[in-house]
Order: sequence, then structure tokens, then C-alpha cells
Amino acid sequence: MMLQLIDRSKIYVYLALLLILLSVHNLNSINFINNFFKIKKIIVNNDIGENFNKEILASLNKFYNFNIFTVNSDEISNVLNDFSIISEYKIKKEYPSVIKIDLKKTNILAYYFENNQKTFLGENGKKIINKKYANRDLPLIVGDVDIKKFLELKKKLINNGFKLNDFDKFYFFKSNRWDLLYKNRITIKLPIDDLNFSINLLKDIIQNSNENNIKIIDLRIKNRVILS
Repeated sequence: MMLQLIDRSKIYVYLALLLILLSVHNLNSINFINNFFKIKKIIVNNDIGENFNKEILASLNKFYNFNIFTVNSDEISNVLNDFSIISEYKIKKEYPSVIKIDLKKTNILAYYFENNQKTFLGENGKKIINKKYANRDLPLIVGDVDIKKFLELKKKLINNGFKLNDFDKFYFFKSNRWDLLYKNRITIKLPIDDLNFSINLLKDIIQNSNENNIKIIDLRIKNRVILS
């Protein structure tokens, strides 16, 4: 997510100054104007950490000494989008020569293994390899991970009063069906369709049953609940 804010009144003042100086055909004035609007400082504020701050600034070094008017915000966005830990950002041009960027870290939802490498999944839907950004006690996704389907499942769970860390494991099957391991005690077998209805029903079952006596909640068959 990107938002660029511009102080239009300052732009008009600087443009007027530029026209005045250029009108006298003074080479020194032209050089002065060119230098005046070169990017001399890039400020990055984030909630991720100082080391990440340095990494971001290093990736933005190439914009120094560019004219602030000619640098397209999309060019900066392309650099920021390469960092999967970022959930959103705001870019602000502070004339005549400063770029200010505010960043926010994405929430890390779960982890899984891809090519034998531990991979974390951000709420922004991106894969995050660097484990230093990960929280503890994350649930594990097992199977061929479909990020879009996991985010859809997560949304339905949250909307029905669950927290993601209520679950220790999420098993995804090729049939597009999920099994969930609830608090490391109860296996929940969800159907392929009517997920929202089934999760709402699951909440009622958990709230109104003795969890200690249940090992499996099977909701795969429509209009039927199997407890064992």
C-alpha cells in the first residue's frame, strides 16, 4: 500500500522561483536550481528494527542526486515491494530535496516448509524467509500450501471468534479441504464447501461441549456432526 503526499503550495513557490531564474538565461542559476532540487536525504521510519532500516536505506541509495520532481513514486515502490516483511508504506516528498518513507511490518501468521526450508507467511500474503522476523508459537501449515486459501480460512476463523494461535497445525489436502489441530488436542475435519457455516458450528460445539472428552470433530458430511 502506498500513499504519496505533496505540499502543493511549496511546489508552486519553487516552480515560480525556477521560472524566474531560468528567464535570465544565467547558467549559474540553472546549475543552482538543478542542485537545489537534487535528493539529498532519504528518511525511513519503521516498526521493524534498526538493521532493517539500514537495509532499506542501502536499497534506496540509487535515488540520491536525482531530481526530486523526476523521481516517480512507482520507482520507489518497486524497491519497497521487494521486501516481503513490509505490509504498507507511505512515501512523502518534502521539497526541495528530502524523501520521507513510513513503513509498517506485516503480521506473521504461520510457517511451513518449502523445499525443506522453513518459510513464514505474512498477513500481506507474501513468503518471508528470514526467521529473525518470526514470532514464537506460530502454527504449522502442512501440505501443498495455497496462500490465498489459507488467508480465506484465517479470515473465517477470526470472524467466528477464533484466534489463529488457537490452532497448532493446519493440514491442507489436494481436495481443497482442511483439517485443523485445535490446541494440540482435537482434530477438526472441515468440509470443502460451506466453510463459514461449519466454523460457526464448530465454535458452538467447543463452547458447549467438554473438550476433554473429544478427540475428533468431523464436519465433512452436510447436516451431520460426528464427535469421537
